[in-house]
Amino acid sequence: MIRVIIIEDEYLASKQLSKQINNSSFDIEIIAILESVKQAKKWFETNSCNLIFSDIHLGDGDSFEILENIETPIIFTTAHNQYAIKSFKLLAVDYLLKPYTKDNLYSAISKFTKMYNQNKLKTPIQNKQDTENLQERFLVKEGSKLISINIQEIAYFMAQGKLLFIFTHKGIGHLYDSTITKTEDRVPKASFLKVNRKYIVSAKSIKNIEKHSNNRMKLTLNPLLKNEEDVLVSSKNYSLFKKWLDQ
Repeated sequence: MIRVIIIEDEYLASKQLSKQINNSSFDIEIIAILESVKQAKKWFETNSCNLIFSDIHLGDGDSFEILENIETPIIFTTAHNQYAIKSFKLLAVDYLLKPYTKDNLYSAISKFTKMYNQNKLKTPIQNKQDTENLQERFLVKEGSKLISINIQEIAYFMAQGKLLFIFTHKGIGHLYDSTITKTEDRVPKASFLKVNRKYIVSAKSIKNIEKHSNNRMKLTLNPLLKNEEDVLVSSKNYSLFKKWLDQ
């Protein structure tokens, strides 16, 4: 069963879309109909779905305010064609211009179901990672010595300029010859997450989590950072971070 939501502030439009979805042969359940940016933001704080149908212009803003921070595939249903390019920078499956036909709608849903069943549209957490690409050990230099650090010993990775450091759970830092982007693909997604441009953290290293601002969180890591820098979960990774903690 594919769990979907509809974000639409026009009653007749959401009613028609619901009817077309419910009358289709697809294995789909509509779990929520949301009418505003505010309502959608609140819903996503405690809920998730497999697919979103969304208009763009809502009564209290644009749906991009919500969707830019959510790792969920989207079928846009809108009367405005000027956002097509922007929409496909997100996980857009299709972009339907109102008034769209039932055939166009079903074609978009069919596209999603095929890709979904092939695991091509799952979120980074849902996607199975190729274990052959994962590292169990990370080789670092300490003076004239070479040290192999097991992945289970690592608390977090920290980028500083063009340098990347590994910090172990014992609080020892090591310079590592790689980049944060390359390293992100080499660590297990269930245990490590890139929370912003500078940090990849292990779940075990997170000592405390505080709400910092809208769609941002402040982390206290263990061991503590010597530079006392705030580690903030970026707004882009906010929803992904919450899903990661709950898997």
